[in-house]
Amino acid sequence: MSKITKVVSLALILCISLSAYAARAPKSAVFGSAHDFKTQLGGASYTLCNFCHIAHKFGSAPTGPGYLLWNHTLSNVSTYGVYTSDSMRSTPTELGGQLTVSNLCLSCHDGTVAINSWYEAQAGSNFQPLPQGTLFSSEAGIARDLTKQHPVNFVYPDATTAAAIGMQPAADLNSVDGNGNVPLFAGRMQCATCHDAHAGPSSGAHLFFRAFPSTPAQTLTGSSCVYCHL
Repeated sequence: MSKITKVVSLALILCISLSAYAARAPKSAVFGSAHDFKTQLGGASYTLCNFCHIAHKFGSAPTGPGYLLWNHTLSNVSTYGVYTSDSMRSTPTELGGQLTVSNLCLSCHDGTVAINSWYEAQAGSNFQPLPQGTLFSSEAGIARDLTKQHPVNFVYPDATTAAAIGMQPAADLNSVDGNGNVPLFAGRMQCATCHDAHAGPSSGAHLFFRAFPSTPAQTLTGSSCVYCHL
């Protein structure tokens, strides 16, 4: 292999690697987004991350889940229902009473828990605790009935099943694309498969939608749906 060929090959590898990474929004993209509660609530928390996550839950904080160091109060809804379809080959599992990444989303988006409801209270610009339990999402109840929503919390079909129903086969248990841009969680599709809670204006995301790998079908239709649905 000539030196020029090697240089070109390395450049291509670098471009591919960078483009794969660029599809994922950096965590800092949450600044100024609808999930930037430090700005929305007029609070001066130690970090805007603390409205959803907390590095240390101290003794003063009520007991809360350790999953992803979550700091927002979870919903106690026992039944959301599950989506059904003749084309489904994997039945979604009821999310009520579970602890998955989708339940973290639902703790705000099922409309039953206030946005400012935390396990570890947050301080305002005057260093006093911000009031809790008073602000509810304008989207209250949008995800209260999951029988009418795109299914989540189901095992993504294996390669054979995916081919039979016109789906993109998953590269591995962690993502459909193999680079983590379309993530799976222990092989399951969750809300965060399509939506990135940290995406925002700086990443060009609309409704926190992920930047799916580009395909000719997407270019033709203008839809990311056809990445998974062939």
